[in-house]
Amino acid sequence: MRKDPAMSGVMDGKTGGNQLLWALYLVFLLLLTVYQDFPLVNVIGEIGRSPIILLLPLFVACEAALLAKHKRVMHGSRLQRYLLVFIVYLSLISVAYVLAQFLQGSYSFGQENLLGKAVKVLTYFVLILLYVRHMQLLFTKIASRRVLYACFFAVVALLAVIMAAELASIPNALAPLHAGSQPYWRVRLLTSESSTTGTIVVVYSAIIVYLSRYLSGPAKALSFAFVAGFFLFYLFVTGSKGFLIVVLLTIVVTMAKFLDFRKKRNFLLLIAAVGAMYLFVTHFSAGVLGSLSNDIENYTSSYTRMGTILIALATVAHHPLGVGTGAYLMYFNQYVDGAIGVMSRFYYDTFGIGQINAGELLQYSDTDRNVGVKSGFFQWVMFGGIAAVVFFYQLAANLLRKAKTSSILFPALIFVLLSLLFVALEIKYEIWLFFAFISYATTRRAET
Repeated sequence: MRKDPAMSGVMDGKTGGNQLLWALYLVFLLLLTVYQDFPLVNVIGEIGRSPIILLLPLFVACEAALLAKHKRVMHGSRLQRYLLVFIVYLSLISVAYVLAQFLQGSYSFGQENLLGKAVKVLTYFVLILLYVRHMQLLFTKIASRRVLYACFFAVVALLAVIMAAELASIPNALAPLHAGSQPYWRVRLLTSESSTTGTIVVVYSAIIVYLSRYLSGPAKALSFAFVAGFFLFYLFVTGSKGFLIVVLLTIVVTMAKFLDFRKKRNFLLLIAAVGAMYLFVTHFSAGVLGSLSNDIENYTSSYTRMGTILIALATVAHHPLGVGTGAYLMYFNQYVDGAIGVMSRFYYDTFGIGQINAGELLQYSDTDRNVGVKSGFFQWVMFGGIAAVVFFYQLAANLLRKAKTSSILFPALIFVLLSLLFVALEIKYEIWLFFAFISYATTRRAET
């Protein structure tokens, strides 16, 4: 068993009660993090889909207390600096583009005031920064890595129970906990749809496996078995095509990473990766391809995702600095028809489909509700242009450098980074939790 360098703090009777309180508070935050279909969305809009918004006053009060006590900003990290610089840039570009629209006589889109929209969207970014700072501070307050492990284990055990309950009661599983009451036929945990659950499962599982190094031999083996069972359980019951595709891509990248046969551990990991790829091809590929084909022929999700990405690319091509968080509504509407035209030609030339179902995409021309790119990466690139690309590059490079020696954090990070192409980022706090954890864990490891 590895010695936990901070364990002496837990054994101190004066701090034991505090450690318990910090641990319970962390469990509470971890539960709120995975709850992404909070009914408050029906009252205040998308920002209310996560209950984390209710903690904004607490985050601000905590920052004020730290500033008053230390007279300077504490617990800064490179991740936090990247976020802060990007928020400042977005604020400036948002004001500039909203002002440009005002000078042209455009003050709103639909029922949404452009300046009000800019402020509301910027609130997402400020909340993400405060969340990251709060989690990194909380990690440092919990002295023992084994206590930290217990917090994550408790939440994952609850997620496993929720998943089992969902399977037993689909399509009306846990309906009172969700924002909508309509039936849902896939496993989605406490999120709005199945495509948003994959990052939760991967992030929490990876953190548990990483923290298992601080357990004794038998406990570590049981922990690995539990996480493997939880992950495979989700893998076989999820209906998310995006999750399965990103898993395959992650396996390919991980194989490339561990092709060095000079190390026995790398060779064993490579064998495991090849086995996982074989499992994917034999058991999942036919279902994924069939589902994709069915989606292309009968539904709108693939067209909507591809169309919104094309809109983002067209916007950045004409406005390399981005268009900010308010005026983007105007440009989104401006490039809808062009995106549909490009998709029509692509699907006709590639699949022989003469008429695509772009009904969902066309609805964005008539409403200001839920207008956005169905990809977190491209949405933020639409907001910030070249600066957003630089932000993501610096963020990914820093995190990959920190996680490159970990056989669990590295593949999980690859999965999360690839998922940025498929999922929205504004309320996906588990992604920012993972980034914060990597920064904390690798720094602490270097110090001890």
